[in-house]
Amino acid sequence: MRLTILAAGALLPLAACNQGPSTEESARQTGVIQLENASMEEVAKQSAAAETKAPGQSAGQWEEGEQLVALEAGGAPEEKVAPLKAEIGKPPRMRSGCRTAQDVKPFDVTQFPAMQSICRFPKFASKAGKVDAVMECTTPAGPSRVSISGTQGPNAYDLTMKRSMTMPGQAKESSMTIRLTGKRLGACKA
Repeated sequence: MRLTILAAGALLPLAACNQGPSTEESARQTGVIQLENASMEEVAKQSAAAETKAPGQSAGQWEEGEQLVALEAGGAPEEKVAPLKAEIGKPPRMRSGCRTAQDVKPFDVTQFPAMQSICRFPKFASKAGKVDAVMECTTPAGPSRVSISGTQGPNAYDLTMKRSMTMPGQAKESSMTIRLTGKRLGACKA
């Protein structure tokens, strides 16, 4: 009985670590971000703090790809969406280039003050290289929702992003799903 109480007491602090949202300090100490109904500013601050334990992408030569995975037109005329629909499932569009330290810095929300007042994150989780986030914005063109999931690290990323929106006068929601990939190839070419 006494051993059970001691074991439970030893595990209690570990259980407490997995409850509730992260803070800027916990993100700095662990590299883990776990937020619900967070402002863009909260996410940006914790992302910057988490860089000490979970560094973002490294500067260098990168090869990156973008691929259209799915498209729902939401009632838009077929002649307008046909060219985009033709891209679904094609090989990713690839590009290669040098990304500087400035290019790979965490997202700075202060550069977009208008978005701070119209967007929130119902969910933002980043742990052990895995990302799962949802951002919702209320725009003049209607409500917008962006979800991002996948993996990212200093030398590679593989993310799926879905943007959904219902435009004024549109009967159905439109959405677009894109897969973004990247791989660091080494130092920038001279």
